[in-house]
Amino acid sequence: MNTPIDRLFVDISYTRTQTGNIGVTRTVRRLLEEFQQASPISQTSCRPVAIHSSGFREAAVLTVGPSTTSPPRVADGAAAHMLRWITGGHVRRLVLASLPVPLLHGVWRIYSRWTFNTLSQHALPVAFQPGDLLFMGDASWHYEAWQAARQAQRQGARVVLMVHDLIPLRHLEFCAPLVSRVFQQWLPEMVSVSNAIVCNSAAVETDLRDYAAAIGLRLPPTGHFRLGCDPMRSSNGQVIRPAIANFLSKPGASFVAVGSFEPRKNYAWLLKLFERLWSKGHNVRLLIAGRPTADGQALIEKMKRHPEQGQKLLTVFDASDDELDHVYAQARALLFPSLAEGFGLPLVEARTRGCMVIASDLPAFLELADQGVALCASNSFDDMEGQVIAHAALDRRTLVAPMPIFTWNESAHQCLGLMANLLAERPHSEHGPTWASVHESRTAFG
Repeated sequence: MNTPIDRLFVDISYTRTQTGNIGVTRTVRRLLEEFQQASPISQTSCRPVAIHSSGFREAAVLTVGPSTTSPPRVADGAAAHMLRWITGGHVRRLVLASLPVPLLHGVWRIYSRWTFNTLSQHALPVAFQPGDLLFMGDASWHYEAWQAARQAQRQGARVVLMVHDLIPLRHLEFCAPLVSRVFQQWLPEMVSVSNAIVCNSAAVETDLRDYAAAIGLRLPPTGHFRLGCDPMRSSNGQVIRPAIANFLSKPGASFVAVGSFEPRKNYAWLLKLFERLWSKGHNVRLLIAGRPTADGQALIEKMKRHPEQGQKLLTVFDASDDELDHVYAQARALLFPSLAEGFGLPLVEARTRGCMVIASDLPAFLELADQGVALCASNSFDDMEGQVIAHAALDRRTLVAPMPIFTWNESAHQCLGLMANLLAERPHSEHGPTWASVHESRTAFG
């Protein structure tokens, strides 16, 4: 049994300001596109909305799709440009390091409210009604989303929160103190106005339930679904920069790492691993493709000046989807030594394209791994080095079949079905056990 959804509203407040197409923003854009394409069949209308302190307002439809070769349409204007400038550059690092956290939190609240109010000031308010569903899958910790969500709930809408990971709470070493403080407030507030919670993996759902139980936070029904993956595009018409093509065509084995340059991706450690291999005479190369971040700037500069840059090391900060497909096709294996992840899309992308994977033994990776994935103890030079040497000596790509692709269309339908089922559950009485302690784990995919 499930609960029918008359109208689906998708929060895109943060995603519509971002020019990138990775992580949460990619997830939001692709799910929104598939929700909208499913509307004529399911007879459930799907409309994007954006935050305003007076309540959610209508938002322009995002230009979405599987390719990053055509940049997505994003919000324009001074407020949007300032948000991208502050959150993505040196200003963010400077401000976070120069002001005390309590003061930063107060300034952030004022700035966030002004920014998102400005972006939605001319949009029409959304009038929610019974039968509506508000899907909060965006990076809503960037704004005080719970107030507008509570208003939608009072009007009759049901609210479903998506939790991507608990890294700001579980791994303080990888986050600025302000981010952890904001997240620490955001999660309980959003949980309090959510009728259900969906996660992007069983690992994240388990982590959420454990965290909630530890702090006494009551959870509504929870579940998880699998994120999708875009299929590999045809090689016809691919445009690959000569620097990338030439680097991968050199004699020896190439390995690739994909993901933004941030501390939890463990790229500094990975560089040391390859420096060890080079010092021992191994003919292996490392290509790292990822979006630059303020937190990773020091490492980026070090890699740019590295004596092996362009020879045995290549860093790429703006790889297109076509170029990533080419990298996966040419690399002996994807290296994924990350120390914290909620899902691990590069692992899935690599395996569906037939590329082998050598990754750290995180719960989310263990959940996704097939025979083409070798898991190593986190930060173990010996384990990872052994795997790299073995894959360099023997190309194993033809020995293991690619992972079957799980599309974004399948992901969206799975998400819709999961939300309907969770909303049909009857919450426990206020005087009964907490939901976090009694709710059984749900597996939305095998």
